[in-house]
Amino acid sequence: MKHLKLILIGVTLIFISSGCVPGIPHTLVPDYQSRTPTSVAVLPVQNETVDMDAPQLFRPKLFNIIPYKGYLSPPIAEIDSKLAEKDIRDAGQLNSMTPQEIGKLLNVDAVLYSTVTEWSTTYLVVYTSVKVGAKFQLIDTKTGEQLWESEHTVAERKFGLDRDELIKNVAFAALKKYDPYAQTVINTAF
Repeated sequence: MKHLKLILIGVTLIFISSGCVPGIPHTLVPDYQSRTPTSVAVLPVQNETVDMDAPQLFRPKLFNIIPYKGYLSPPIAEIDSKLAEKDIRDAGQLNSMTPQEIGKLLNVDAVLYSTVTEWSTTYLVVYTSVKVGAKFQLIDTKTGEQLWESEHTVAERKFGLDRDELIKNVAFAALKKYDPYAQTVINTAF
């Protein structure tokens, strides 16, 4: 009877823990393997948050993961310089050109559109949370078709009533260290 209880507890824990890790929603064209791009330009990042620094902190992290995924990418400064020649100086102006036009300008097979959707800290004395989220679209520059898309959000919450936990919560909220959360979003989405 004792072994049966342990087995039931173990099975329950497995079901609970697997339910806590939802799959990352993404869409991949069925023939992606035959259409995999060689070069990808990481375009300026859209911002749906109130933090004006979020895209500037997010984009270099995104750029740094591209080579690890097997893609070549022109440097961010080169991308921005060529876009500026067409009077595109921020992500909100990217829609003034088609993906095909951008691809031709940058000489890449695909462009990566990104949007920061969450970038926030909440502090309520005994409760603190950080939330970072983004969505991504990889577009073929020959056809303008979407090859891949993904969206992911991470959140960390801290709760504590004792003095040490309160101090940690204040520090956690004050420092607003988004870097590890942004990196987790990127790593998980890709």
